[in-house]
Amino acid sequence: MKHLNGVMTGLTICLAAACGTDAGPTSPAPPPDVAIANAYILPGAVNLGAGAFGDHPLVIYEGERLRWRNVDGVEHNLEGDTPSLPEFVTTGLLAPGGEQSFVMNTLGTMTFHCTIHPQMVGTLIVEQR
Repeated sequence: MKHLNGVMTGLTICLAAACGTDAGPTSPAPPPDVAIANAYILPGAVNLGAGAFGDHPLVIYEGERLRWRNVDGVEHNLEGDTPSLPEFVTTGLLAPGGEQSFVMNTLGTMTFHCTIHPQMVGTLIVEQR
């Protein structure tokens, strides 16, 4: 398991850089005292299945802001499969370059999927620091 707090894999850095500089819509900036854990919907995610979100599972710490960014070329909508992590219900439609974030205050594990592309699945773990 890999912690996501500000760390992207080399693959994600290369893929994100290849997507250009059009930032698209963004979420409001979090308060400065909230750590941000970045998670990405990777380019070609529809064909990547469980690899659509990079490292698997996604692990962040309680109290961090989970920020989803769609660096793919098509729209996605991520939704939790259970209410075990109530802060993350759905991202809503994320256009290419779009972002959505949630402060995760509940410890636990939850699977999630894209409602548009159900083969895109992942697991999110929120653990105590």
